[in-house]
Amino acid sequence: MVSADTIRTAIGVIGNGTALVLFLSPVPTFIRIWKKRAVEQYSPIPYLATLLNCMMWVLYGLPVVHPHSMLVITINGTGMVIQLAYVTLFLLYSAGATRRKVSLLLAGEVAFVGAVAALVLTLAHTYERRSMIVGVLSVLFGTGMYAAPLAVMKMVIQTKSVEYMPLFLSLASLVNSICWTAYALIKFDLYITIPNGLGVLFAVGQLVLYAIYYKSTQQIIEARKRKADQVAMTEVVVDGTTARASNNNNNNTGY
Repeated sequence: MVSADTIRTAIGVIGNGTALVLFLSPVPTFIRIWKKRAVEQYSPIPYLATLLNCMMWVLYGLPVVHPHSMLVITINGTGMVIQLAYVTLFLLYSAGATRRKVSLLLAGEVAFVGAVAALVLTLAHTYERRSMIVGVLSVLFGTGMYAAPLAVMKMVIQTKSVEYMPLFLSLASLVNSICWTAYALIKFDLYITIPNGLGVLFAVGQLVLYAIYYKSTQQIIEARKRKADQVAMTEVVVDGTTARASNNNNNNTGY
């Protein structure tokens, strides 16, 4: 008979895979940002929230805080590196107030996690107490990571467009949350269960919005293309008229 620990480890490995997909799902978005050299209307908040979440879970999984949590460390350490790459692109292709905001938030996150690590390791002297302190903070910021897209969801409702709410990100978030909720429930870990259970609810909400506003998004994109085509045609007509007028003037003056 397969033990609960073996099943939990297997689900944890699957969770690592789905979380990696989640972390990599914004790649098309950042390829677009890189090609256009602009962040457009994309928000840096989800990526900063995810970065903070990953840093906190790496701290939670350390052997000196919560032993036997290597699967938590591996995926969140990987996620931390990936999110840093995303935030770096935001810094490169944003300007003014947006760049200052991202820089300050990034510096604040690093300072905060460093302070928590120093205080926990020096003032809390048992695994249980360290796990509780870091676990509670991880729950708060883990919930923040999953709730961060709520700002994007608000924009979707206001604009009736899902253009800036990538479908892959929502799908990956749902699958990842389900896996880690199952992982936490097999050998009950309250701190992992709460944020991932909420993550399931938030991801379902995003998919519902996507289904509701997908058609209107296509209509908005088509209308934008038609308008761009009309502007281009108008410019061609104007240029053609100007060119003919110039030729007539040249003929009239003998050139």
